[in-house]
Amino acid sequence: MVKPHLYQERIQMNHKISKRGINSYQLKCLGILFMTLDHIGSYLITDIGSNLFRTIGRIAAPLFLYVAVNSARHTRNKLKYALRLYAAHVLICIFTLFLTTYLEELFGEHDQFSILLVFIYMILIVWILEECSKPLFIVLAVGMLILPSVLLPLSGPFSVICHIFLPDVLSVPYSPFFVMMGICWYFAKSRQQQMFILIVFSCLALIGAQIFSRLGFWLFTGFFHASQFWMILFLPLIHLYNGQQGKPIKKFFYIYYPLHIYVLMLLGQWISI
Repeated sequence: MVKPHLYQERIQMNHKISKRGINSYQLKCLGILFMTLDHIGSYLITDIGSNLFRTIGRIAAPLFLYVAVNSARHTRNKLKYALRLYAAHVLICIFTLFLTTYLEELFGEHDQFSILLVFIYMILIVWILEECSKPLFIVLAVGMLILPSVLLPLSGPFSVICHIFLPDVLSVPYSPFFVMMGICWYFAKSRQQQMFILIVFSCLALIGAQIFSRLGFWLFTGFFHASQFWMILFLPLIHLYNGQQGKPIKKFFYIYYPLHIYVLMLLGQWISI
């Protein structure tokens, strides 16, 4: 369980924020808008307009990560929260696998991946670091990131299924550093620290794009892309966030997230014919 004084400090941090500004519900609505624009630029637009949609869409991933961090701050049962996200992740990936395997002509190819994977690893590692302060458990947290990368190559013909039920966060673009950024956000003691963390990671993405792309270091090439710098556009929204919950729409997100991708995949295949 979360230590009572730490839990109260986090609650007080949120309540110090004025009720003016943007609540969690409004943040999620904005995130859905930015995510949709990003995926329109990915699936439907192939010309220069795609860059504009993808640039604006860079706000979506850190926004939803920030919402997940704040949800993890408030929940008293992080394992239950992570399990719910894991169940949604598995269902989304299985359905995506079905569509791209048996209806490939309609939907084309698509990775069996959901952004929920980032949230799951972030929450589990935070739980380990918070509940178990011994060095052994810190090693366990690092091992959680590495173990799937070791086991998946050994799974042979079952690699696709293993990738769904034992997801490899290291091989998914953006994931390792978004997990790290989420952990830093969680343990930040002020809104200013959280904004500084976003600036640091945005700059790392821009600088790393120049360094690691030349070195060809596969682990970081997904995150270290110049376009990821534009997640810094999320900065004003962190400042405006008022710490209030607003209306719950988690069920809507779990449905809308995969559904809009399937619709855009279908439209993308139809337009390309």
